[in-house]
Amino acid sequence: MTVYSPIQQETPVTGSVDVRRHRRIRNHSLIMIVLGVFFTLFTYQYYHHGLWGKLNNYNKLPLLVLKGTTIKGNELSLTMYRPNGPDTYGSFVEEVTLRVPSSSSPVETWTPSQLSQVSPANIKNAFKYQHIKTGPWGLVVPLAAKATVNLPISPAAMSAIQQAGMAQVTVDDVSGVAWTYGVSLK
Repeated sequence: MTVYSPIQQETPVTGSVDVRRHRRIRNHSLIMIVLGVFFTLFTYQYYHHGLWGKLNNYNKLPLLVLKGTTIKGNELSLTMYRPNGPDTYGSFVEEVTLRVPSSSSPVETWTPSQLSQVSPANIKNAFKYQHIKTGPWGLVVPLAAKATVNLPISPAAMSAIQQAGMAQVTVDDVSGVAWTYGVSLK
C-alpha cells in the first residue's frame, strides 16, 4: 500500500527583504556592463580604427626588426626579432642581400637554399621557447622569436664593404615584404 504525503504549500518568507541592497547590486552591475562595453569599443577604435575610419589590422603582415645587426670580421651578425604579425604561421625569410650604398647591385646574396643550410650553431636564439630555425626554403621566424644568425661574407664582398665603410642588409619574406637596415663595420 502506497502512502501519499500531501503537497506542502510554500510559505512566504517572513522578515524584511532588503530591496535597497538588490537595487544597489543591480545598478552596480549595469554600470560595470556599460563601462565594459565603452572600454571595449574605445580600444577597438583607438588601436584598429574599427568603428569610424578604415579598419587597420596590424597583424596581417609579419614584421621583422633588424636592430642590432652588425658586421664583425667576415660575418654578418643578423639580429632578427618578430614582434607582431599573424600568429598562425611564422615569417619565412627566403633571401638576405647585402648592398653597398653606392651600388645598386648586391655584393652578397644568401638564397633560400643557402639559408636552409645554415648550421644550428650559427643561430643564437634569445628565448627559450620561440626559436628561429631553418626550413626547406630559408629561415622560419615564429611570432615573438629573437635570434642572431651569423652568415659568412665572401672576401670580395668584404673588401667592397670596407671601401664603402657601411652596408645595407635587406631581408625578404615569402609574403613579398622586405626590410632594410643600415649596418656599420665593427
